[in-house]
Amino acid sequence: MNPCLLTNPLTNPLASQLLFRQCIMFSVGALALAAVHLWRVKFAGRGAQVLDPPERVLWLRYGTWVAIALIFTGALLTGPLAIAVLCAFICWQGGREYAALTSMPKSHYLVMVLGGLATLVAVLSWGAPALAIAPVLAFFGWSLLALQPVHRETECEQRFTTGLAGLWGYLYLGWLPAFLVALSMSKMPGLVLAAGLGVALSDIGAFCTGKLLRGPRLAPRLSPNKTWGGLLGNILGAALAVTLTAFALPALPLWQRVLLIAAVGLGSAWGDLLESLLKRQGKVKDAGELLPGFGGLLDRADSFLVVVPLVYYTVQFASALKL
Repeated sequence: MNPCLLTNPLTNPLASQLLFRQCIMFSVGALALAAVHLWRVKFAGRGAQVLDPPERVLWLRYGTWVAIALIFTGALLTGPLAIAVLCAFICWQGGREYAALTSMPKSHYLVMVLGGLATLVAVLSWGAPALAIAPVLAFFGWSLLALQPVHRETECEQRFTTGLAGLWGYLYLGWLPAFLVALSMSKMPGLVLAAGLGVALSDIGAFCTGKLLRGPRLAPRLSPNKTWGGLLGNILGAALAVTLTAFALPALPLWQRVLLIAAVGLGSAWGDLLESLLKRQGKVKDAGELLPGFGGLLDRADSFLVVVPLVYYTVQFASALKL
């Protein structure tokens, strides 16, 4: 086994600082939720043992966030191979949810997932150059598949729409996660950490400021609850994440930090709206039921899938400008 792909997480130099900061964040989150409950008990006159439905959802989401953070941290500290396994799960489970939302035939779902797994293996084997070749091969592969009959087709046009959905699904759930593997192999694990924490805090920031500031709706037909105030929260959450992960990041000039914050904050909102479009397509509220308090895996990984490539290309762009 290539030692660069798999390491002992306990010997990782980031382990102690990362786990210490996580314990602080989890504790602060639990205390904040407890304070919300006590405030409602005191001012709303509810029994101390009674949790309102919104509170129950918040506690479920808190527990889900803790589980996700521990899994993500374990993969980060273990190395690119563990990151690839995590991405493979996203491709498989996310593919299942995507196939249900788009009424995709099982054969196309299998091709989509196998294509995603092959892309992950290619990136592990040959590095970032595989990312440039994969979309080209996918286009020709899915174009060929789109010419074949679809199971129980009633119109020839179904071949195009099904093939297009398959290609889009591969790019979304097979190609985009592979950027996380490439990023983890770039000897800058702090960027992986910044992307993961940035998505989490961006989501929390959007929820809090959206409730507080409200403002005009961002995309009323896609997601009525998204507001421009929430978008500000996305940016603020991303800025907090970049600040908290500064210990693991290289010394970045201010303009590069601003670019990184914009990539994480705006990418989080972008990914969220893309998944809202998918759910509108499937006429459902949630993409699945895997994650308590959130719904399906796509309901939580949607922003992450967009943020990771944006962070990757932001770093490449910044490096090119320094030459």
